[in-house]
Amino acid sequence: MKNTILKFMFISILMAIAIPAHAASVLHIWSCELEQGKTPADAEAVSSAWLKAAKGMKGGDQLKVYLDYPIAANSGGGSFKFVLIAPSFEEWGVFNGGYEGSAAAKADEDFFSVAKCSRSSIWESNEIE
Repeated sequence: MKNTILKFMFISILMAIAIPAHAASVLHIWSCELEQGKTPADAEAVSSAWLKAAKGMKGGDQLKVYLDYPIAANSGGGSFKFVLIAPSFEEWGVFNGGYEGSAAAKADEDFFSVAKCSRSSIWESNEIE
């Protein structure tokens, strides 16, 4: 996750400059696979520990994490999405700027013993009222 985050950090800074200020959330979504013998409960436990560490970082206090599991999808067993939600591109950038060497980065080791995440994407989410 760390390398992907660093790649997207530059993009986020550019997007933060180019996008006018409005109430849009940022969704950073990773495609993940459980390791052999690991369960969704294991993934939820390490994700909870990761989120606790992330919330202690500058820019991390409002982060949310969801694990999305396929119900009716063309995907392999053990696949899920790790969805990180930040309240704005600014908060997402602040969080990612301090990621290297942080407690959340250290929690990646425990996470990666349970699941491996490959490609990721960044989405903007606008709530409709």
